[in-house]
Amino acid sequence: MKTVGQLLYKERNIKNISVEELSLATKIDVKYIKALEADKYDLLPSETFAKGFIRNLSLNLGCNPEENIAIFRRDYRNFDNNNFLKNNNRSSKKILSGLSPQFFSIILGIVVFIIYLAFQFRVILTPPPLEISKPQKDTVLASPVEILGETSTDSLVTINDDNVVKPDQNGHFQLRLSLPVGETIIKIKTTNRFSRSSFIELPLTVISN
Repeated sequence: MKTVGQLLYKERNIKNISVEELSLATKIDVKYIKALEADKYDLLPSETFAKGFIRNLSLNLGCNPEENIAIFRRDYRNFDNNNFLKNNNRSSKKILSGLSPQFFSIILGIVVFIIYLAFQFRVILTPPPLEISKPQKDTVLASPVEILGETSTDSLVTINDDNVVKPDQNGHFQLRLSLPVGETIIKIKTTNRFSRSSFIELPLTVISN
């Protein structure tokens, strides 16, 4: 399966658009476009920024932004896991090289125990993810507004304090919300079973009902 970088590179070349022209149209730095097309995720500012870049580039190139973001999410997690394993292996080798044989079992047991605790408490200590794919910030649109997003499957999503949505088995949630005409802010909060929360505010302008 092709990576999102390969797909963006192909579409850009089909439309005969240079990296510089695409950068000018999207306001994305040339170096980040080149990093995405080369699948060099370590040169990108963060996963969140990368998703925003992909959405903007996809829309300018006439691609489906949601499909490209889904491909990126898969590849980025594999990239992140590979980096974690490489870094962990390097650290382990340095530590083990300085140990005498009689302490090997003790040190190994401590490392395994710490890793076990880290994974056990990760869910408890980390707020649930919250990604909003629709609407975009500062969008001008008509009411009712369709809200699409993604969070953890064990969370409840509260929208504007009085609308509660339960995500499906994949963590996706959806709601159509009627809003008055004018400038407004949609407040979206997700809370997991450990009472950890994430919060997003989306300023919008509603032009009609």
